[in-house]
Amino acid sequence: MKKFLKILLDIVIYAAIVALIFWGLPVGLSKWLGTPYPMASITSGSMWPILKEGDLILIKGVKSKEELSVGDIVVWSNPKAMPDGRQGFTIHRIVKLSEKTLTTKGDANFKDDEAVRYEDIIGKAYKVGDTYIRIPYLGFISVISANIKN
Repeated sequence: MKKFLKILLDIVIYAAIVALIFWGLPVGLSKWLGTPYPMASITSGSMWPILKEGDLILIKGVKSKEELSVGDIVVWSNPKAMPDGRQGFTIHRIVKLSEKTLTTKGDANFKDDEAVRYEDIIGKAYKVGDTYIRIPYLGFISVISANIKN
């Protein structure tokens, strides 16, 4: 009986740790980075070679358009991103800033995206120095689950 209780206690402790990681990490990152969406998966090759399909990136919130510069990689809310019409996100580099909108483009794409309103910007890819913080392959969980749903 003691052995059973010890095993049960170990299972409960490990489950609590896993729950804390999966729930607590995004909540903590959200507060630290100042955005409700602190992480994003790269779901296509449009940002290759800087960001690769399956990378998981951190997103830092932006409070005003003055925090944005040409060359920043931004995440923006895109109503045309999902094939079934659901709201999605696009992760591309800023190529032009204007008074009311900005223009982005995937590094591997040939043409610019449509103009993006500043209020649609979720944040920008978090970087330390000149290096974007990315976790290779961890974003494939999101890529695979999106493909299963479709």
